[in-house]
Amino acid sequence: MKDRPERDVIWQELHARPYVRFSGPAHVLRISFLLGEGEGVDLRPLRELTQGLGLAPTYETERHSIFTTTVAGAGRLVLSWEQHSEFVAYTFFLYDLQIPFSPFGFDVLQLAPKGWLAGLAASPLVATRLAVGSTPEMPDSLEGLMALFGGHTVNGSRVLGGRAEAWTCYRAHEDGFGRIAVVTRDVSEQELGRTVERLLAIEDAYHLTLLPLPMARDVKPELAAAERRMVQEMDALRRAQSVQEKRTVLDALLELAAEVEHLRARVSNRFAGSSAYFFLLESRFVDLREDKIEHVLRLSRFVMRRVRPAAETYRSLLERLAKLSERVARAADLLRTGIELHVEEQNARLLESVDRRAKLQLRLQQAVEGLSVVVITYYVLGLIDQALKGIQSRGLDFDLDATLALVLPFLLVAVWGVVHAARRKFRDDS
Repeated sequence: MKDRPERDVIWQELHARPYVRFSGPAHVLRISFLLGEGEGVDLRPLRELTQGLGLAPTYETERHSIFTTTVAGAGRLVLSWEQHSEFVAYTFFLYDLQIPFSPFGFDVLQLAPKGWLAGLAASPLVATRLAVGSTPEMPDSLEGLMALFGGHTVNGSRVLGGRAEAWTCYRAHEDGFGRIAVVTRDVSEQELGRTVERLLAIEDAYHLTLLPLPMARDVKPELAAAERRMVQEMDALRRAQSVQEKRTVLDALLELAAEVEHLRARVSNRFAGSSAYFFLLESRFVDLREDKIEHVLRLSRFVMRRVRPAAETYRSLLERLAKLSERVARAADLLRTGIELHVEEQNARLLESVDRRAKLQLRLQQAVEGLSVVVITYYVLGLIDQALKGIQSRGLDFDLDATLALVLPFLLVAVWGVVHAARRKFRDDS
């Protein structure tokens, strides 16, 4: 699967981190900030927070740190800072309370230095308040639980084999924060801490899965236009007869291929990352070990009904882009093959023409050579005529014309032999 490396990175990041163990009742606050492309992490807000609250580190790595302190008049405060591939998360845990517990009645953020949140340059990706309380401390009716969520319809599940319940309405309230209520029954610190971490991870993965949905909506018409262009170019390919027409279609296909690859580069990483978060979301719900609460929609059913179509959209778009890219590549290869065959045919015809011209030239050369034998013989015979006349002038008596007639055949044969030998030697040297 193409997004497997991305999924493995996210999986290792989230599974290798230690979690905070605590006991209820407790107030938990989680704020996650999305990192920009290639953007480094600004650690100044973390330093301001730890210094302002007097937090001491109990666990520190480059990408995950846990700090703790006791706030007089409030309780035990633990801050978990996590840097992931695409976001940074601050999670506050306030437990061992020194104040009366009221679900969502205490704002943990008021313990932070004044203006700390407003001073952050990044906008929150997820902001969630989570209240943890046992059965006597939380409402024991559905109406009472709905009151904690502003009267909105709630979704809930029994978790940890029925020893706890998780409730939420999956919507932001007037303060801009989402809300999750956890009702516990004989749950250990380890189980509670792990369950809270899973619920918060579900919130992050839920939003990160839906994050590129606007991008997907923008890409759909661009992809549809590219697919229509592909059909048009294939029709033009069927009609193309000349090399020039085929080269015009090939240029259009190469331009289309560049556009498709640019489109894939824009969306593939984001879609693959969101698909990885979707698989993580499924895993987290499996880890919760949900059981249905009568007359209430389970958390996983509510979430998956909303994110599964988005994940399928990303997968479908990536598949369509990959197939379109392959179709363009095949069509371009087909065109190049046709053009190469046409060029080869032209070269073959050109070679045939050159061969015919060479044969004609050879015949002409042979004709010229025949004439040259006659011409050379004529001039040599003229020289012999002059020489014989000189001999006659010295008093030697013979028939000049008869002598020339007698010499002529031998002279022709001799000249022809010399020319033929010269031509053969030239041919052998060539």
